[in-house]
Amino acid sequence: MKVLYIHQYFATRESATGTRSYEFAKLLQEKGHDVTVLTGDSQLEHLTAGQKRIAATYDLDDITVHAIKNRYENHFGKWRRIWAFLIFLIQACFFKMNKQEYDVIFATSTPLTIAIPAMFLSWKAKIPFVFEVRDLWPEAPYKLGYLKDGLLLQILRRLEKMVYMKASKIVALSPGMAEGILQQGISKEKVVVIPNSADLELFDIEASDALRTEWGLLDKFVLVHAGSLGVINGLEYLIETAKLLRDKGQHHVRILLTGDGGKRIELEKLCKDYELDNVIFTGKFPKKKIPELLSTADATIMSVKDHPVLEMASPNKFFDSLAAGKPTIVNCGGWMKAMLEETGAGVYVEPKQPSDLVRVIEVLSHATPLAAELGKNARRLAEDRFDRKKLVNQLELALEQSIRK
Repeated sequence: MKVLYIHQYFATRESATGTRSYEFAKLLQEKGHDVTVLTGDSQLEHLTAGQKRIAATYDLDDITVHAIKNRYENHFGKWRRIWAFLIFLIQACFFKMNKQEYDVIFATSTPLTIAIPAMFLSWKAKIPFVFEVRDLWPEAPYKLGYLKDGLLLQILRRLEKMVYMKASKIVALSPGMAEGILQQGISKEKVVVIPNSADLELFDIEASDALRTEWGLLDKFVLVHAGSLGVINGLEYLIETAKLLRDKGQHHVRILLTGDGGKRIELEKLCKDYELDNVIFTGKFPKKKIPELLSTADATIMSVKDHPVLEMASPNKFFDSLAAGKPTIVNCGGWMKAMLEETGAGVYVEPKQPSDLVRVIEVLSHATPLAAELGKNARRLAEDRFDRKKLVNQLELALEQSIRK
């Protein structure tokens, strides 16, 4: 099977973001398929440093990667993001491919506009395409207030419906996303749920005190939020938690915030205003160093803004925590909360009550056996349900079924 994999933000383990597309492409390659990636270069700085060409081709672990120059940063505003989407859309439509060169196109969002070159190239080469939904567009940005009622919203909704109708198969990253797709009148047989997953071997490392020593954490209880610092993460919640911990004299706790994003400056200012010394901003971490980072953690938290639409998320950091065998805390309802409660792999905390997280931290920091049990359950959950080497079989089947239609 020859697959053209389109993802605007394709990233490797050298990148400081999720690597779902890279991991799946590599596993498909190992299963004997021929995978070519079409992407923007915004997450491939380790390959493209100093590169001024509009496009370049790389051989990456036997995967051919065609990278289009397309700058994108987490702190970009709405219109700068839209511009980045449009530039990639137009250039990707001009990607040269012969009719017999590929068997299937696999396009993964976000943004929704990634489906336009997928549909165009599918029509041009007379081959099927499979569409992966990482977020429900435009419903999610609309409900979060980033899109208003108007012409643009109407256009995006029509595009969404057309993409779902024309795709041979649709991959959803969570049950909630699948339900949103089905509500558009799409048949259940067309949709398959393949959540973000755990790269178990990547997290099979011995715990190291190197980072704890560097940050002065050897005698501390460490809570890690290993993700971006964007608006949807609602990280003011963690700053307020840190303030409550300080005020209660819980000086043995440190909260680590990794990554970057549009809210970082504001969050750092809030810490300064509160005169907090129990929050550490680590900056970006490449994926390959996330296991070392999480080895320093006593627990992790997956924090998001308090909004129902975010309950269907499938964030990388959640599955990384499971793979690392760490007690996993979430502050949103939905499928992740239900799963943690069912398996005893973690704890839910109220998103509007930082005091609830303080209570959980106090319990975990003084109940080592309980924390250890939660961690064991987390790793077991990763092994049983979210091993990427197992889930790639579902993706392989979806792609093969689309070709046979």
